Amino acid sequence: MTDGVDALSRLLNARSLAVVGASNDPRKLGYALLDTIRRSGYKGALYPVNRRAEQVQGIPAYPSVTDVPDSIEAVLILVPAAYVAGVIREAAAKGVRAAAILSAGFRESGRPDLEEELAQTARQCGVRLLGPNIQGFSYLPNRLCAMFWPAMTTPGPMAVVGQSGSVTAALAEWAAEEGLGISAAVNLGNQVDLCESDVLEFLAQDEHTRAIALHLEALRDGRRFLEVAKRVNQLKPIAVLKTGRSAVGRESASSHTGALAGRDEVFEGACRQVGLVRADDLQGLYDTAKALATMRRPSGNRLFVVSTSGGGGTLIADEAQRRGLVLPALPEALVEELKGLDPPPTASLANPVDLPSFSADMFEGAISLAERYEVADIYLISFGDPVPGSVVAVQRLARRIHSSLGVAYFGGGEVERASRIDLQRAGIPVWPTPERAVLAISAAVGRVHQLPAQEESVDAQP
Repeated sequence: MTDGVDALSRLLNARSLAVVGASNDPRKLGYALLDTIRRSGYKGALYPVNRRAEQVQGIPAYPSVTDVPDSIEAVLILVPAAYVAGVIREAAAKGVRAAAILSAGFRESGRPDLEEELAQTARQCGVRLLGPNIQGFSYLPNRLCAMFWPAMTTPGPMAVVGQSGSVTAALAEWAAEEGLGISAAVNLGNQVDLCESDVLEFLAQDEHTRAIALHLEALRDGRRFLEVAKRVNQLKPIAVLKTGRSAVGRESASSHTGALAGRDEVFEGACRQVGLVRADDLQGLYDTAKALATMRRPSGNRLFVVSTSGGGGTLIADEAQRRGLVLPALPEALVEELKGLDPPPTASLANPVDLPSFSADMFEGAISLAERYEVADIYLISFGDPVPGSVVAVQRLARRIHSSLGVAYFGGGEVERASRIDLQRAGIPVWPTPERAVLAISAAVGRVHQLPAQEESVDAQP
């Protein structure tokens, strides 16, 4: 049988797709799925399958997969659960070896018999399955967004893997809206066959992915997950959010995906053991994965801050102390050189440096000087006001310095919104509050300290 990585490659890199259950009715998910694929810019061949229509959304349709006249690489299935196994048999007869099942109505709905029939049929036919009960997947290098929504078109360095369809889509959409983008988004669903470990192994080999945001409700095979996560994490950093920590949460996870949620303290220890970065909530997962995907790997925990706002600098200082980051005192010689930049009289030249200035060049100069004195492992620029020219200045800094660099941009109206997108399109992480920036940076620092010894041989970029 096709191995998991190959099966996922067939799905995500498919050059021809049959969409079983495609619809002309905008009220149906079969319409949304085909429409999203088309709007995402997919260039492969599309074959809608609908027993009652000769055309679907203007594309010739076929009554069954076996009626499609051409070869098909992968099949997307969105029909009632009782009919899915039959479609798998048709797909296998057509030579298909990978399918994604977006249909719900299996174990999560009290029908484990249908899910067992599905698994058994797939094994007998040699077809590998993603799902069932998923919202779909996206793979930006193939311009393929096989999801109900949204149509993902912004490529980027972060991959999203999630058990929940809504969580997967939300993370991907946040990245798109901010200009960060994604390489891939894969929804796991019930994991009757392909599971989170298979997806991690695929992403480990994916040249377009630099870091992974992973959302889990339960693990199908905990031992395999630890083995795979440890190996993958040495190549691509993984931030993970596991829900179902409380008794009520575990019950909710079970009803949602039909899986069993394990004990949280065991999972916490496992994360520490293999060096995964664990997030406490969805926002933290996104912020942390962004840092891991874009920042140079920090070599230590020393943080140098330059801010337009004294209040913003204080927020950073408080959060940094709480999270184990150190704001080192500045050498007197550096302070004298900072005075040479002609800062405003109200400036404070202690770390965090308060520069109430609208000159992007002054911020660039301050960090350039600090880099020469090697005072920090990470530099954080905090813009609490609109600073024209900030994008160009920060881009120049990113090319010039060797330490990690991040930006908090939390004030400035239209200048702020446009600058955040432009910076993240350039691969520089930006967070909308000082506290979120520090949380993400501290997580990136913590990952370095948790990694096994063999990680030291890996290049300084994640």
